[in-house]
Amino acid sequence: MGIYATAIFDIRNIGKVKNGDIGRVGAVAAQTTNLLNAASQSSLKPVQNVANTLLNGVDDVGKFVGVTNAASKVTNIASKAVNPLLCVASGIRVLKDDDQYAALIEEGCAMGAMFAGEKLFKTLIANPVTQKEVKTTAKWASKIVSTLQDATKNLSGTKKVLVSIAADLALVGVSILSFDIGKKIGKTLSGRDSEENQDKINTAQNDGLNYSS
Repeated sequence: MGIYATAIFDIRNIGKVKNGDIGRVGAVAAQTTNLLNAASQSSLKPVQNVANTLLNGVDDVGKFVGVTNAASKVTNIASKAVNPLLCVASGIRVLKDDDQYAALIEEGCAMGAMFAGEKLFKTLIANPVTQKEVKTTAKWASKIVSTLQDATKNLSGTKKVLVSIAADLALVGVSILSFDIGKKIGKTLSGRDSEENQDKINTAQNDGLNYSS
C-alpha cells in the first residue's frame, strides 16, 4: 500500500473515531505508524526528512529503555496489525449493537468482502503497478499482472508517480465499495434491510405519503 492510500485510510479511520467508532483507535495508531514509515521512503525530501526525524526519535527512546532498532520493530508490527485491529473494531460494533446476531452477520459480510476486494486489487493491479512481486497461479490473473507490469515498467518518474497515486486512490475506492456491498449483503441475510425499508415506508406514511398508491 502506498503513502497516498495509507494517508486516506488513516484520515477516514480518525474521522470514524471522532464519530463514535472508538474501536478504531488501535487501527488509527497502527495506520499512523504505517503512514510515518511510508513517508520516510517518500520521494519528497521534506516529507522524508520529517518522517525520518520522528523514526530516529523512536530509536532513541528504544535505546534508552534497552531496545535496539525500535522504529523498525514498531513499524513491522504496525504493518501486520491494521487488519486484525479493524476486526477488533468490528467486534466492538457487534457488541454495542442491540441485535448482536444480526450485527455479526452484517459485520462478517462487510469485513470479508472488504478484505477480499483489497486482496484481489493488490494482486491484480496495485502490486504490478509498483513492480512488486506477484504470486498467482490463475492463468487469467497472470495475464493481467504481466500486462500491467509490461505497461508500467518503463514509465518516467512523473508518470510513475501519477500511476501510483491513481492505483492508491483506486485501492481506497475498491475497499470502500467492497465494504458497502458486503454490508448490504449482510443486511439482506440478517433481515434488517427489509426492516429498515419498512421503517422508511411507515415514516413516509406518517408524514402523509403513501408508497402503496
